[in-house]
Amino acid sequence: MIKFFRQIRQRLISDNPPAGSRRADRFGKYLLYAMGEILLVVIGILIALQINNWNEHKKERKLERKVLTELLTSLEQNYNRMISDSIKRSNWNRSSDIVITALEHGMAYSDTMNRHFQDARKPGTNLSLSFAGYEGLKNVGYNIISSDTLRNNIVELFELTHKTLLEEMEYFESFQPDRQAYIDKLFSYDHKKFDSNNPFNVPIYPNNYSALIQDSIYLPMIKSVTIQRNVISVLLYDNIKETQRVISLIENELNELKK
Repeated sequence: MIKFFRQIRQRLISDNPPAGSRRADRFGKYLLYAMGEILLVVIGILIALQINNWNEHKKERKLERKVLTELLTSLEQNYNRMISDSIKRSNWNRSSDIVITALEHGMAYSDTMNRHFQDARKPGTNLSLSFAGYEGLKNVGYNIISSDTLRNNIVELFELTHKTLLEEMEYFESFQPDRQAYIDKLFSYDHKKFDSNNPFNVPIYPNNYSALIQDSIYLPMIKSVTIQRNVISVLLYDNIKETQRVISLIENELNELKK
């Protein structure tokens, strides 16, 4: 395009005017030549800047897709972990109900209760969530995400929703060492039923079931664990719902970036 304008400019300058106006037009031609050179330089700079901006925009959008893909991977992992944790939590609550009912009604002991004694003591505070994708976003810079709405939702999910859940779990976990020490006094592990594929679910049986029914600490402790587990369940439900929503937002944004 610049070559085309230059050819037009040179043709205008090289045209031979009438003899009477040759001197008068000479200065005008030189001025026109100089202005044409300046105009060509400006046009060239503008085109170069436009190409550079386009290339930078293309690079940023490619990096944005990479960051969003990594975030999507982390969130899908978290979603699956939370769903699995929610299912286990429901089973632990069922075991707690069985143990509480048996002790409150003085029901006869059965070794089928041993698995429930094990599950009833679990506070459900060992959930691990992936922040890898979010750390990648922080390292690159939040503004790499072009959508303000998506950016704000991602930050709120990781900085508020996820952290509130994990902090509550950490708080409840602080009670666990004392509880476990007390349970170890009342129960023994059924080592014959140890499963290497599931090493943390060895059934436990009471050393003295009649004394356990009369124990003034164990039953309230199991009720307390159940309440704490239910508090976490409420927060877990909010996390699952918000994670699913943000996953949908990221998928939509990735589809837009492909266009």
